[in-house]
Amino acid sequence: MSRASAPPGPGPATPPAAGRDLLVVGMYVLLVLVLAVSGVANSGILAHGGAWPREVSVGLMLAACLSLLWRRRRPVIALAVAGPLSLVEIIAGGQIAAYFLLFEALFVPIMHGSRHLARATTWIASAVGALAVLAGLLARAPGEVVFLILLVSALLISTPLLWGWEVRHHREARRSAEHLAGLEHELAATRAARAVETERRSIAHDLHDVVAGHLSAVSLHTSLAATLEDPSARDGSLTTARESAHAALRDLRSMIGVLSTEEQGALPSATLDWSSLTARLRGRDPEAQVSIDPALRDPGQVEPAVQAALLRIGAEAVTNAVRHGEAPLSMEVRVEATEVRFSLRNRRASPSTTGTGMGRGAIAHRAAAVGGSAISAPAPTPTPTDGAAVDTWQMLARLPLRVDGEVARPDPDRIAEELRP
Repeated sequence: MSRASAPPGPGPATPPAAGRDLLVVGMYVLLVLVLAVSGVANSGILAHGGAWPREVSVGLMLAACLSLLWRRRRPVIALAVAGPLSLVEIIAGGQIAAYFLLFEALFVPIMHGSRHLARATTWIASAVGALAVLAGLLARAPGEVVFLILLVSALLISTPLLWGWEVRHHREARRSAEHLAGLEHELAATRAARAVETERRSIAHDLHDVVAGHLSAVSLHTSLAATLEDPSARDGSLTTARESAHAALRDLRSMIGVLSTEEQGALPSATLDWSSLTARLRGRDPEAQVSIDPALRDPGQVEPAVQAALLRIGAEAVTNAVRHGEAPLSMEVRVEATEVRFSLRNRRASPSTTGTGMGRGAIAHRAAAVGGSAISAPAPTPTPTDGAAVDTWQMLARLPLRVDGEVARPDPDRIAEELRP
């Protein structure tokens, strides 16, 4: 998993020892020594003038300072060492540096610790503050002592807790924003890659549907011309082959022009219509039966997107029939109540003849793109009277009249049922 996609962990990562921690410890040590040498101190809460000598207080504070070496790596050490020592010094000693160290001992676990440690620190500090005030009241301490306990609880406990949580929330929000930005970047890259792949497939299908059909006609008629004895028939086949070659070249140039332009939404002006598909079929079988429902061209009945998809499906089916089939051939396009039905039948030149499979995949892709279904399989045929086997192949597709989901989608099982012998 990449760094951008890795979700934020339960707590901040444990960093190695850094010069920043040494600098913080050095500053607190200097503060303790300066305040001790200068004589700036106050009376302990429970012991007037301090319960122990200044040297003991300085030693306690230096030990508390040393625990801050692990302030980022092991913040619980600062809480467990600097917190109690500072609190004891505030209660019974007189060093003012204890107030600063108590602030640090409560702030560090919330800032650098896990969420569990931060919550535990909050509960412990709040409980200690409440118990201290309650103890002062139960002991009937002087009013100034109770006020001092309340002041320490309100300022030196609540302030680092609130500040620590605020900083922590901002840091986590920033990390979440960076994480989401990384995911958005990866998502954009994935979308771009899928768009390129979709465009590549679309280009491949267009080349296969349009240009390959023309080239198939060229191959068919040039091969046919080589076997014809009649000069006029041979010239007709060669003329058809030349026209198909010109159409293929024209369509190919149109597609190259679309690929080389920067215009958004540009489409190739391919030479593809039902008349040209009919001509291809009858070039293979002059007696081919073709029936195209006039309602197919009415956008009020059949959505243009469905018309375009059906035309591409028809082009691929005709190409396959011309390349792999032989007479008799038939093609029918009929507009029904809720769908368009396309059917093309041909006799296979050889039962073992197989293609690359790209054409059938393209047909299924274009049908599914508009919510339809398509299938190719041996067609049910009546038993011949002379006992000769008839190997008939049929391509059957059913597409909805519209793509907006207002009508029922064609049922693939229904198509398969029609093809079942």
